[in-house]
Amino acid sequence: MLEKVICIDNVGVLKKGLQKSVDLQKLALIYADNARGKSTLSSLLLACSGANVQDVVSRKTVGATTAQKVVLRFNAPGGAFNSEFDGVAWTGAKPNLHVFNHAFVERNVFASTGVLPEQREALLTLALGDAAVAERAKFEQQAALQKECASKVTAAEGALVGFRGNHTVDQFIALTPLEDVDQQLADIDKQIGEARAVDQIANRPEFKTVAVPTFDFGGLTEVVASSFESLAIKAEELAKAHFAKHNGQSTEHWVAEGLKHEPDQECPFCGQSTRDLDLLKAYKAYFDNSYSDHLNRISGLRAGVLNCLEDRQLASWEVNSEFNQGLRSVWVESLGIKDVPTLDVAKAAEVLKAVKAELLILVEAKERNPLAALDPSPFSHALAELNAVVCMAQNYNAEITKLNVEAAAYKAKFAKSDVAALTTKRGQLVIRQSRYDAKTISLIDAVKSTRAAYKTAETAKDTARAALDTLMAETLAKFQLAINDWLVKFAAPFQIDQLAPTYKGGGLRSEYVLKVRGATVNVGPGGGGELSFHSALSEGDKRTLAFAFFLAKLFADPNKANAAVVLDDVFTSLDKHRRHNTIDAVLKMVAECAQVICLGHDAHFLRELKKRVSKKKLGTAVELALHRDAHDYSFLGDFDLDEYCSSDYYKHYVMVERFVNAEPCGNLLEVAKSLRLLVEGHLHRCFPKKFKEGQTVGDMLDLVKNATAPNSLVRLQPLLAELVSFNDFAAAFHHDTSGGYPRIEVNEAELLTFAKGALGFIQIRNFKLH
Repeated sequence: MLEKVICIDNVGVLKKGLQKSVDLQKLALIYADNARGKSTLSSLLLACSGANVQDVVSRKTVGATTAQKVVLRFNAPGGAFNSEFDGVAWTGAKPNLHVFNHAFVERNVFASTGVLPEQREALLTLALGDAAVAERAKFEQQAALQKECASKVTAAEGALVGFRGNHTVDQFIALTPLEDVDQQLADIDKQIGEARAVDQIANRPEFKTVAVPTFDFGGLTEVVASSFESLAIKAEELAKAHFAKHNGQSTEHWVAEGLKHEPDQECPFCGQSTRDLDLLKAYKAYFDNSYSDHLNRISGLRAGVLNCLEDRQLASWEVNSEFNQGLRSVWVESLGIKDVPTLDVAKAAEVLKAVKAELLILVEAKERNPLAALDPSPFSHALAELNAVVCMAQNYNAEITKLNVEAAAYKAKFAKSDVAALTTKRGQLVIRQSRYDAKTISLIDAVKSTRAAYKTAETAKDTARAALDTLMAETLAKFQLAINDWLVKFAAPFQIDQLAPTYKGGGLRSEYVLKVRGATVNVGPGGGGELSFHSALSEGDKRTLAFAFFLAKLFADPNKANAAVVLDDVFTSLDKHRRHNTIDAVLKMVAECAQVICLGHDAHFLRELKKRVSKKKLGTAVELALHRDAHDYSFLGDFDLDEYCSSDYYKHYVMVERFVNAEPCGNLLEVAKSLRLLVEGHLHRCFPKKFKEGQTVGDMLDLVKNATAPNSLVRLQPLLAELVSFNDFAAAFHHDTSGGYPRIEVNEAELLTFAKGALGFIQIRNFKLH
């Protein structure tokens, strides 16, 4: 048990946590308001139990310039010892402490986001306890060994990658030896050489033909032979002359728009007659598009001739001819050819040039005289000359095609071998050859030995797992039963079910199901759906579940008789019934464990716990509190729960009684102020519902004065004069009844008289206290 707290420096709000060393008893009740250091103290004790350095260092007091220091003295069956922390490390033995606080809940049960994998893993460790530590360690050791063996197998098999080709490792190992493998390799190499020669012949290119030019003058002959009436020319001259005298183009647009109004009989503008008007006829002829179309066709004559006679029609002649001449050396021996046909590209170009010059002369004549019809016969002469060029290409292509037929016939004489298949076969022979090489045999032996070691490790792991699974099943069944027993005692509307270990997710964790008012909440892997852990349970339910886990673990500990239990606000979020059962659980701890240290901000709960322990004679209790010092830090010191939890009436009575008995009781003014409040409280208790809340003693005495039977206040009428006299004295020390400033000067002799009178009125209904 924790026998003495000697020093706590620079840990959270406990900057100088002790003014003097504090002795603890079997039951230590520590009261503290919120933010006074309860969580800090419980976390410190939890860190001490596991010699955890980081949890203490992370709580170092902000702004502290000196090192952290903690000295705790424990008393154990083996003797007393100190656990000390110097800001760097813990020294001394690890005490047997069971701590229930917020850290316990977050590590083992749930977090704000739900029940996480690490909490399910911690819960499994919590549930299994020391009994399963050895079996679990054995299993994890075998699992690690198996993993190591698997890595060795992978490395050994990887060493064969360059030798086995597309075979699996097992297929490669199973290959049988070939006695004549060297001869087979030599034979297949010869076949591959011959096959590649055949491939070269089959892949020889063919001779290329050239494009046969086409010459189509189409409608060009019609344009040359076309004419246009001279009237149209005169109409144009007349119209343009008129437009020139009248604003030019603007008038031209205006007239074009006016013709749409059909001015055949009279002018739509001035109304004059326009019948047989020469200028109007000229307008109509001028704006007729047929003349413009005629001119456009003539302007396209030159482009048509040039496009038809472009040199691009002979572009492939020179390129393909040169290619064919170069290809001659490839086929000359195979086909026995002497020469490859040639093309006179220069002659063909001269023909195109001459024809082009002849036709352009005709085009120029038409452009000079577009209205006259010209003789189109030069086009016929041109086609006759161009036909010679066409025949050149056709004759050339015929000879080239003949050569290609001969080349195809030559290729057909050779049967094409499958080089790819032969190469694949050769690769298989090389693999068969390397399989029984001395180096390969050594690598295969390594694979076999690592596989055997892996199999042995796998068997050992499976055996260890089976033993661990059996132990875990038995332990978790007992743990689940104990948890549910506590949940029943706390009247929780839920139970846990199917508490079991799982290997899912790569680690060993717990999984379980909550049965909540007929619904199922899965908090294991894959949990989810409409009901979640947080939505199914209230805050009180979750806290109750966590406490049930803690209790099940604690009372299953075979060494609990030597354990000290630390409870941090264990009753938070609990209703009246659960608070009562929590006290019963703590009483069981006090009875069966070496010590219980209970921290809380509810002094009434702590006092009730103290009374129950005292009544059952379970052990001595010490009352402490985390007090605020002058710098708003906290220190651990003495505390009186009875005094803190007592009512105002009780406090006033004790103060007045101590004054009458000449005991320490505070200053005289405080005693004087307590007199009226004491009597007022007594009247409320003796005559319930006769006085309204907040009425002064003066108002209450008026009711006594005017009371008539059967009103029970008539019993006070014999004491009315003394009560009035008492109130005149006591009310003077209160601002609300003094009519001005309250009295602050107190005469001790005078005060003693009225103090005895108040006690006499309360004790014997007589102001004369003897």
